[in-house]
Amino acid sequence: MQKSEFGSIANLTRRFGPALVFFLLLGIVSLFQPSFLTGRGTTILLYQCVPILVLALGQSLVLVTGSIDLSNAALAVLSSVLVAKGLEPLGAMAPVLTIIVISAAGCLTGILITVFQVPSFAVTLGLLGFWQAVALLITQQQTLYIAANGEILFWMTDLELFGLQPIAFVGAAIAIIAWLLVQRTHFGIMLRSTGLNERASLLAGVNTKVIKIAAFTFSGACAAVTGIIITAQQGAASASGLGNGLLLPAIAAAILGGVSISGGTGRPLNVVFGALIVTLIPIASVIAGFDPRLQQIVFGVALILTVALTQDRKTSGTIK
Repeated sequence: MQKSEFGSIANLTRRFGPALVFFLLLGIVSLFQPSFLTGRGTTILLYQCVPILVLALGQSLVLVTGSIDLSNAALAVLSSVLVAKGLEPLGAMAPVLTIIVISAAGCLTGILITVFQVPSFAVTLGLLGFWQAVALLITQQQTLYIAANGEILFWMTDLELFGLQPIAFVGAAIAIIAWLLVQRTHFGIMLRSTGLNERASLLAGVNTKVIKIAAFTFSGACAAVTGIIITAQQGAASASGLGNGLLLPAIAAAILGGVSISGGTGRPLNVVFGALIVTLIPIASVIAGFDPRLQQIVFGVALILTVALTQDRKTSGTIK
């Protein structure tokens, strides 16, 4: 095979690898459980995927800069708590203020990292515990049930548009926004150049501090929306609720979607398939009759396979 042909195949696998892996898994599931495709299985999969997807989209922009946000799942939990707490006294302003506050928290994360030159891993790991503690203090370790003004959130799960709940369109809208930011704007060019080579970007006149702060602010905004979606789905909020388990799935979804952990590359629309893969693997494992203890093996194999298919080896001389 000629080098140009190999390059074309490699480019195709990077571009379409996540989609191929997802449809392969979906095909395997349909063989073991044909009703999964004809019934409501795919719809349930989609609804379960949305919180992971939105959080992963925020994470993906941070990863493209060469950083990581370990605190965004904790911010999603805090968002869920804040909107549930604020619905009764604030009404429709509760979700708006929640998005503003959590986005500001994401912005603060970016400022701490860039101004004080502290590695993102250390800062966000510390903030993960901090925001979890804040959520616990607000709830006093109790579950907050929505008793008033619930319609402000429940329309996202109670209504149907073209046969789908509005949360599906919220996830799609954020995916399109992330794609536009990364692939179709000057900001996206600076975002990728910061991740590829921050020093060279500085010499080229890119304000890498502002770029990183913007990426963490976007991650915070996505965490806020994730928390609101979780509250709408569950009708309640808890400091030990669903959001706490979303950190690793969201990071895995971004990586499965082809976002380089070392920065510089990433296609937000592929993150959609990454999130679908992460959501489908536990379902596929159960349907296929795998021992629950083997689910992590299945997940690990799918992760390695997809990363191998989507890794862009042209962006660096070595694989870290």
